[in-house]
Amino acid sequence: MKYLLDASALLPLVTRLGNELVRKASKEYLVTLDLGFYEACNSIWKLSTLIGSITLDEGIEIADILGELAGREVIHVVHVAGPQLADTLRLACRENLTFYDASYVTAARHESAVLVTEDVKLREFARKHVETMDLTSLGQRLA
Repeated sequence: MKYLLDASALLPLVTRLGNELVRKASKEYLVTLDLGFYEACNSIWKLSTLIGSITLDEGIEIADILGELAGREVIHVVHVAGPQLADTLRLACRENLTFYDASYVTAARHESAVLVTEDVKLREFARKHVETMDLTSLGQRLA
């Protein structure tokens, strides 16, 4: 089965499992948009710089793990490009979604993947277009 992680699922999954994800993810095919890494690292920046709930060194460690998981293709990176850009924009405008959220839906549809998100509003909307699940459900499948 293929699972597309949005940033709300990607960051908690990596912070909970870290490098253990390498072993657990070998059973499943995990993907995210390149956007997912940017959004996850922006959240790390917020946690370390604005909120102060983690140190910069802790944030860098998480970012390094994200990079390693992508580099080792534990988490595969997909891109929304070409005609998918127009499809994503149509979906975003028609459904009053951000382009970011619509990108995850479009990519999940294009990749025939289950969209994994902790964003309840996005998950409810996306169900009209693709199969969805939350991080807890994915965790059960990775166990």
